[in-house]
Amino acid sequence: MLRELRNRDIKLSPKALDIFHHVMAGMILLFFVIAIAATYWDILPPRKDLYNELWGPTYLLMQGKSPYNTSSLNPILPAAWLPMSIGFFAPLGWLSEEVALRFWFLFSLVEMALVVFLIRRGDKSIINLFLLSIFAFSFPSTIYHLLLGQFSITTTLCVVTAVYLILKESHWLAAFLLALGLSKLHLMTLPMLGLSILYYQRSGIKSMFVFWERVFVACLVLCTPLFIAYPNWIPDAIQSMTSNAPWAFPNLQKFLIYTFGSVGMIIWGVAVALSIMLSLFLWKRLDPIPATFWNVGLALLISPYIGSWDFVTLLPLWLYTFSAVNRWQKVFMLISYIIAWLLMANIQGLEESHNHFFWWVPLWFLASTAIVTIFSFPKTRAYP
Repeated sequence: MLRELRNRDIKLSPKALDIFHHVMAGMILLFFVIAIAATYWDILPPRKDLYNELWGPTYLLMQGKSPYNTSSLNPILPAAWLPMSIGFFAPLGWLSEEVALRFWFLFSLVEMALVVFLIRRGDKSIINLFLLSIFAFSFPSTIYHLLLGQFSITTTLCVVTAVYLILKESHWLAAFLLALGLSKLHLMTLPMLGLSILYYQRSGIKSMFVFWERVFVACLVLCTPLFIAYPNWIPDAIQSMTSNAPWAFPNLQKFLIYTFGSVGMIIWGVAVALSIMLSLFLWKRLDPIPATFWNVGLALLISPYIGSWDFVTLLPLWLYTFSAVNRWQKVFMLISYIIAWLLMANIQGLEESHNHFFWWVPLWFLASTAIVTIFSFPKTRAYP
């Protein structure tokens, strides 16, 4: 269409061209949302994580009961998501379980579409958007996340949106989104550290403390529905969050301990220290947006509590970098993605497949991204 406009010597103003790109992007992303929804609509498994962690607690809250004492609902697991999610999504409790499941599935698809929309950067071509959408919606962790009714896509969107809002000086709205994202605290450790550094770099330690205050106030606001409906919810929350049975998480800590025994814990401690040092280094070398996305990915390496569905937090860094690099670097990233996808699919298809077999996924994607941002094919850096 743009080529026809050029051939007819019709020139769009920059604003009109930008609107055109946004409309086309919205249509393409809507296509992906509808296609994925139609594919999985009839096979959504009931009573998975959404039932245990969000719908069940909000259902009880709307009845004036403790949202963290879900025993009456016979959950598979006790509720472990932090209360900001329950407070914000409290209206889910007015819906039936089936309707809430369908809503959350569509809501998560729209959230992923928004992540892609925000991250596509300067390359606004249709081909680039299609590739980013395929990467995001076909990522095995995304599919697993959608079928479980998990929360990690919400956390991802909150962080991505927040860093853009901070750069636009919308600090309170950013703090509100970060507070919601903190419902999955283990995914937010390094992003919160990095954003604290950003505020410190911009206006000193006072600015950093004000940032923490905003996020804290936002957390309290999000918890308000719990205090109103059932003021004594905190003891039940502590009991519920500490009663989850341990299992073989797909993280670096479990792999190192399983492989090297007690020495593995020391190695993991070194890995945590190196990850934090790398986070600080990246905040000195990169712009806030890629630095934040790197921090979101690196947080997966240091978290002792994680599931393979949480690996959707790798997508902002991967998509952002793919949009920034040259053609040959894109080819490298595409090959890397396909190899990882095939390996993850084969592991999922094993008769004795288990979630902890995916421990290598964050390392693979972080290393692949590091290669294209450090080395050149030819000499082109991914980030300024």
